[in-house]
Amino acid sequence: MVAQSALADSDEQKELRDSVRRLLRDKAPLSAVRDGADSGADPGADSGADSGAGFDRDLWRRLAELGLTALAVPEKYDGLGQTALETGVVFEEMGRALYHGPYLATVGLAVPALLLSGDEAACAELLPAIGAGESIATVAVAEADGLFDTAATATRAVREGDGWRLSGTKQFVLDGVAADLLLVTARDGENVSLFAVRGVADGLTRTAVESLDLARSVARVDLDNTPARLIGVAGSAPAVVEQILDRALLALAAEQAGGAGACLAMCVEYAKTRQQFGRPIGSFQAVAHKLVDMLHQAEFSRASARYAAAAEAEGDAEFPVAVRVAAAYCGEAFRKVTVETVQVHGGTGFTWEHDTHLYYRRAWSAQHLFAGREEHFAAIADRIGL
Repeated sequence: MVAQSALADSDEQKELRDSVRRLLRDKAPLSAVRDGADSGADPGADSGADSGAGFDRDLWRRLAELGLTALAVPEKYDGLGQTALETGVVFEEMGRALYHGPYLATVGLAVPALLLSGDEAACAELLPAIGAGESIATVAVAEADGLFDTAATATRAVREGDGWRLSGTKQFVLDGVAADLLLVTARDGENVSLFAVRGVADGLTRTAVESLDLARSVARVDLDNTPARLIGVAGSAPAVVEQILDRALLALAAEQAGGAGACLAMCVEYAKTRQQFGRPIGSFQAVAHKLVDMLHQAEFSRASARYAAAAEAEGDAEFPVAVRVAAAYCGEAFRKVTVETVQVHGGTGFTWEHDTHLYYRRAWSAQHLFAGREEHFAAIADRIGL
């Protein structure tokens, strides 16, 4: 069982939360997302701090200076060796601010992928640069069916001397345009393996695709006889990807909990200041009931995500079930909270200038990002032996 003490922020985690929240509030305003959409900026493009929703390299360097990119990297690879509890705090704040950079792709996907691969040489070579913020990384699994699963992998791997060549197309790759390193699944006969592809590799084409979530960069990745390096053991990708998916869902659940908390705070503030019939709208029972329901959903989201993070941090056997419970609950709760957020704000909540629709877009998109609610329920049933 997870220790009770792990379910509340420690003093150090509170300081971490405050630092991340201040930085994102000051350097990653939501207005930048709308500005970038208005200008047609590519969310994955290399840009400076003045480039709207484009990828802000200056802010990324600041995140690295604070050690945020190195949190999950073990100390032997020049990282900070922190647990899912600490990274969960950061992901929650990223979700609260709708941070539009490659943190989920790099820290939530690529770092676990390398560690779970068991490839010590690859970890020693690739993780220090990721932890230092010098290398942005992502994982490319989904193909035409959009599933984060290796069963239908059509991308082909052909051995060439001591290396490999990959050909195929990956879809819905988070921050695929900006990535310096892509960890790609590909098939060699019956084996599906994980490969590392450099962002500058020959035959690699990355194309930004339109996403419902304006604060998330997604790409199609085409590989045409692209040189690659095998990561881990040949044929190990199915088992590794299943574990990567659990870690990605854990990070996403924390993001969703943070987003729900931000929407609740937004609604409470609006309900206290918006006047109707000479009274704040929060004094009306219908609005008050909505806020209470949102509070429950936001708090239960945070609790479920935190419990799953504690289970992962402690190596508890409950983690495989706890993470799917968190994924199923947080996704649905965040979506419901964003719907109510628009309702509380009335007509203004539908306008382009207001932040509510950005959270609404994130909630609907994130609920299906790696797996849907039905898939979470099926995984829970399978993992408890039903």
